[in-house]
Amino acid sequence: MLDKTSYNNKPQGIEIAKITNRLEKSQVEIDINELADYLIHGCTFKPSVLNGKKETDWMEQQLFALDFDEGTNIESELNRCKELNILPCFGYTSFSHTHEHHKFRLVFCTHEPITEYDTAKQLQLTLMNIFNHSDEKCKNLSRLYFGGKDLIYVGFDNRINHKEIINKYSIEINISGHTEKKPHNNNYIYTNTINLVGLKTPIPEMNNNNYNIKAIRNRDAKYLKNKINNSHTILENNQAFFDYIFTYDLGKLLEISYPISFRCIFHDDNHPSAGIFQNDEGHYFYHCFGCGVSYNIINIIEMLGNFKSRPKAYKFIREIFNLEIQETEWQKEQKEILIENLKTLTNGELKENCPIAYNNISRNIKYLQQLLLIAIDNVYDEKLTDNEDNVIFYASTRFICEQLKMSPQSAKEVSKKNVLFQYHELLNKLDDEEIPENMLKRSQAIGANKEIKNQKHINYYSIPSYTTNSFKDIERQGVNWKNNNYTMKGLSREMFYRTEGLDVANKLYPQYKQIYSKEQKQVIDRTTTKSSDNRTSKIVKYIFDLIISKGYATENDIIKMMNTEYSKTLSAMQIKKSLQEILQGYDLKRIRANKQIKEQYGIIGNGYPFLIVKN
Repeated sequence: MLDKTSYNNKPQGIEIAKITNRLEKSQVEIDINELADYLIHGCTFKPSVLNGKKETDWMEQQLFALDFDEGTNIESELNRCKELNILPCFGYTSFSHTHEHHKFRLVFCTHEPITEYDTAKQLQLTLMNIFNHSDEKCKNLSRLYFGGKDLIYVGFDNRINHKEIINKYSIEINISGHTEKKPHNNNYIYTNTINLVGLKTPIPEMNNNNYNIKAIRNRDAKYLKNKINNSHTILENNQAFFDYIFTYDLGKLLEISYPISFRCIFHDDNHPSAGIFQNDEGHYFYHCFGCGVSYNIINIIEMLGNFKSRPKAYKFIREIFNLEIQETEWQKEQKEILIENLKTLTNGELKENCPIAYNNISRNIKYLQQLLLIAIDNVYDEKLTDNEDNVIFYASTRFICEQLKMSPQSAKEVSKKNVLFQYHELLNKLDDEEIPENMLKRSQAIGANKEIKNQKHINYYSIPSYTTNSFKDIERQGVNWKNNNYTMKGLSREMFYRTEGLDVANKLYPQYKQIYSKEQKQVIDRTTTKSSDNRTSKIVKYIFDLIISKGYATENDIIKMMNTEYSKTLSAMQIKKSLQEILQGYDLKRIRANKQIKEQYGIIGNGYPFLIVKN
């Protein structure tokens, strides 16, 4: 049941009542991908088919939804889905989702519609028991689910076997009486954890099978070194160290025979609620669905060994795995440059010497700091530098997201921030032609590794030294950014191409220099699309129509005039991309209204908007 009325925020009060009334008459047959598209555009749905509004009116159901608001995150729940092979057909973030506080929904689809109420109820409650961070209100089969923002998972062809799930993850639920006024005894499911049929439950208390845990608690490095029995390994930098330890099997280290489901070693666990999983990069992590901990190997060593200092934990890990990190004088010198860059960002030196540039990037300084930290961990023992002798490092945008504690779905946002830093000459993104051959081969090997799933294009960066000699160039770019009316919202290759030309666009987006033309049947320089050019022409026409009628145009006026052909979002985005090109090409300027200017143009109302007027 789908209400096709779109909302930009979570509906409240009378709007919810209106949605409920519309849903009562809105049974539709729709493809799952179409439903997902409606939901991320703010529409509302009920997974069940009802002959009315309440659960007592339930008829049949093929979709089952779970809502997650507290105590978990997107990555944890999707990993849980993959581990148990209970895959949703899609998932999406809710209106109130943020990077710091994940709020989202997962939608599952059965092979065929379920027409028996007891079976549907049992499946919904079983799913809630498996994914025990889901909202308790999901137990109501007549519940409506609001739309949201973005898709976080797509598997439109995925189907779940409801009989297998109910049998395998059986829970004791007494479903009696088909009424809302007397709810079923659903609170029971929140006092139980998952029992995987056919799997033994190891006991986490100390016994002959997990001396390693006891050794970690006692910080007995000698015992663990002999037990692990690694050959002496020399690593060239900190990142190589992290890559090594994160891919070491945690089940093997903790001597857990059945790592898919066991009793948690961090709390008094009466049921098997913990598991050891691998993420898409092949990194192992420990997660307990009971107490909620989610630890990598470093976290586990710190907690079990009660380390109060991370360097001491690192030293312990290097010792038990027989690892050594050797740094050359060149590496130490490059690290010192990067550390000085960090100081320049935080001690006020950049702000004092480059005030406009600093103002442009100030909201995103923390992301640049994280890139510097990644670079510090990735200084290799070879002299790998760009043409200006700046140290090179490589990382996927996904990896950068992980370091920033952001979901992989934020990759586009992180890429835009990187371009912001590139434009201000605080960061360089390299073309493949600029990269030393031996380094290119290293990262290509990572990208070709089939064990590392979803590892997208590896990006190569170099970071210049932020010195007195570079401040002039940084501030010059800051002034250009401001004068060209650039914004993060409109930031794109097209925006830079339209305003400053092909060379600047190629420098900032080296991987998008060219494109294959189906019409010309050859590779050509990437410029702008016909549809984008058409929208830009419409913007120009509406600007001059407005100037003729009242002497000025505003972006909101233009968006309203384009509303019959394009969405508000698309129109606003195109204006951001094309505005400076239009101003330069048609002898126009963009000015901020003040009291005098408002009187001059007869503008009534509060605020002082930006106006587009003739020079």
